[in-house]
Amino acid sequence: MLRTSKARRRTTRGFATVEVLVAVAVVMFVGTIALLTFGGGDRSRVEAEAAQVALFLQQARLRALESGRAVEVAFVDGALVAGPARHSPGNGTRIDALRGGTVIRPSGASDGLTLTVRRGEASRVVTLDWLTGRVETK
Repeated sequence: MLRTSKARRRTTRGFATVEVLVAVAVVMFVGTIALLTFGGGDRSRVEAEAAQVALFLQQARLRALESGRAVEVAFVDGALVAGPARHSPGNGTRIDALRGGTVIRPSGASDGLTLTVRRGEASRVVTLDWLTGRVETK
């Protein structure tokens, strides 16, 4: 009969449950990091672009409030223009408007504006409230 030592038998038994769980956790962690870094695709780009459009509208409103003069926000060739400021969407992203623009009065009120930011199947709607000047993304 062949004899094996206890040390040798321990090393040839296979993987322990803890080892397998650690390996699965590492794979999940690396996958999550990869997804956050490379994934997200159109949806995350549209959300980022919608946030930039909302910021552009808020800055135009602030300019009207501070200067005491009306600021015209126009939608020209796929870009937003407010005085010298201009915002063009990134590659592959487009902005659609129901009308050509609005005027933000010194009180902060405007005629309102609804813009849709699109990329692929993803879209977000940015609205400028006509009465309060509040900017929302949905």
